Amino acid sequence: MKKYYGDRNQLNMEISDAEDGIMHIKLHQPTGIKEITVTEAEGKEIIELNRIEYNDNHRETCRHVSLEAYDPYGALVKDNADLLQETIKKEEMEQLHYSISQLKPEQQKLLMKKFWGDMKQIDIAKDENVSKMAITKRLRTIYRHLKKILQK
Repeated sequence: MKKYYGDRNQLNMEISDAEDGIMHIKLHQPTGIKEITVTEAEGKEIIELNRIEYNDNHRETCRHVSLEAYDPYGALVKDNADLLQETIKKEEMEQLHYSISQLKPEQQKLLMKKFWGDMKQIDIAKDENVSKMAITKRLRTIYRHLKKILQK
């Protein structure tokens, strides 16, 4: 038994393979299931009409999707967004993430504490049993490395 789908992948009909020149069709309708028997030629015509209707509905649905609503990465863009600025911002973030990945693990941890953990330098220094100046120097070194990587 072959199954055919209509709108939103809801099963609309089931068609049996031809036997002795006839086909059995189960139509799933809101009022219930209706079973009919047709000739093989009529059954093939019904299958073809169902295929044409499905393709027409699919084609019509595709027309209503605005390609302008998506950025080059496939993400949906807000109506009031500046696509160029959004793309530049995304590329800059990718470059920054790549640059951070090039740092030593302990440098990455320090950045995480400082910027993602919102810790103050004095708190980081206490946490690591070093002076605030040591953290300041480490951050300056990290910034220099990031600047070199980003300028390549």
